[in-house]
Amino acid sequence: MIAIHCQLQKLLLEKSIRSQFMIDRVNIQAFIYTKVPKTAFLLLQRVTSRGGFWQPVSGGIQNNEQPIHAIRREINEETGITEILKIIDLNYSVTFGTSKNNIPMKMKDICFGVEVVDIPTIRLSEEHDIYKWCSMDEVLTHLDWEHNQTAFKKLCSMIGLSM
Repeated sequence: MIAIHCQLQKLLLEKSIRSQFMIDRVNIQAFIYTKVPKTAFLLLQRVTSRGGFWQPVSGGIQNNEQPIHAIRREINEETGITEILKIIDLNYSVTFGTSKNNIPMKMKDICFGVEVVDIPTIRLSEEHDIYKWCSMDEVLTHLDWEHNQTAFKKLCSMIGLSM
């Protein structure tokens, strides 16, 4: 009984903190890249029923989950990749409004770069139907959202690529 009460208090506190900042959901975005055999970036295309747009790996941070764990979990869920060489905090986040099931929501995306050793085999989840390893220039032509482009440019700068 005490454990349930403590858990309930913790959930109410988390909800209070999120509502205080009016954020309904916090997500990670992870731009996966490799430098072998040449620099390439992985983009995923969402299925048509979920918008059909190109994006990096992205997904919600679950209750009590650290962003680093959310990154690893989402990468594995959406691509099947388990071997990660390096995770780079891009020191960039964006808050925006959207809707889910016709309910307005405020989202916050925290952005990262993730280096993998080489081009691994990709196993897509049901959220995406196409993936593509792209050059730096190709990525910018595929990304529709300005905050995705900004995060990608920050990653390129941090890994020494000039735009």
